[in-house]
Order: sequence, then structure tokens, then C-alpha cells
Amino acid sequence: MAPLGEDTLTKVSTNAATEFVQSFYPALQSNRASISSFYNQPTSTIIFNGNVVADGSAVQEIFVNQMPPTHYEVQSFDCQIINPAYPTPTTNGVKTPQETTAKDLSIVVVTSGFVRFGESRDLPQRGFSETFVLVPNPTADAPKGKRRREWLIQTQTFRLVV
Repeated sequence: MAPLGEDTLTKVSTNAATEFVQSFYPALQSNRASISSFYNQPTSTIIFNGNVVADGSAVQEIFVNQMPPTHYEVQSFDCQIINPAYPTPTTNGVKTPQETTAKDLSIVVVTSGFVRFGESRDLPQRGFSETFVLVPNPTADAPKGKRRREWLIQTQTFRLVV
């Protein structure tokens, strides 16, 4: 397989970041029961304001049982390819170079914006900055059943801006 062009990789990473941002933040607001489905298993690192969180299920538990309603307003996001040949797992190990597609890459996504904790629109908004490392979901193309997420969170760091 010929190496993929920079324009192809840029388009794939931009589309992945856009799809991720447009689905992850709405889930935090109104579909909290789906939050764990955004995370790779096992997840490397999840940090919220300096506190380590075990995994995607723990993040979901926090949002479902501990967090008040939230409203996120993403002001900007950007992405960059980390590894254009990410070793995507398969049932037999990892994909060989001949099996690799344009979606076998890892991406860093940086978002910033405002978050409001609570239902009232009169509550103050806080600035936030968040960084994700996204990796391909090895089961995204699995047959039958509903479509799976194409990209999963490998690493996440969230910070409220003072």
C-alpha cells in the first residue's frame, strides 16, 4: 500500500475531531449514560482538574451520580496527528502495514470554551481547556448491531480555567 498523502491524513483527522467534539460534549450534557462508550479499554490516563479518574466507566459514574446538569459551549478545537501509523489492535494482534487504512492513526484534539454547572442560565460560566488523545476503535467496523464509534479516548486532561 502506498503511503497516504498529507492531505488525506489531515482530512481524516479533521473529520475525526469534528465528529468527536460534536458528539462528546452533547453526551456530557444530555446522554450521560453513553459516556463510557467514548473511552478505549484500557484507558491510559484521565485527569479532571488534577484528579486522576480510573476509566471511562468512572467518568460516566461521576457525571451520572455526582455532577449537576452541565452546559458546554465549545469555542474552538484543533487537532494534530500524533502517529500516522497507529498500531490498531485486531483479534490476531495488530494490523499489518498491508491492512492499514487512513483511519489507523492517533490524534491529539485540544478544545476550549465555557461550561456552566447547573440548570439556570443565570449561573456563571467557567472557562475550560481539554486535551484528548484519540485512537481508532478496532471494533468500529464490526458487522451487525449498531454502528460503533470510530474514535475512542485514550488519554484526557480537563482543566477549568481560572
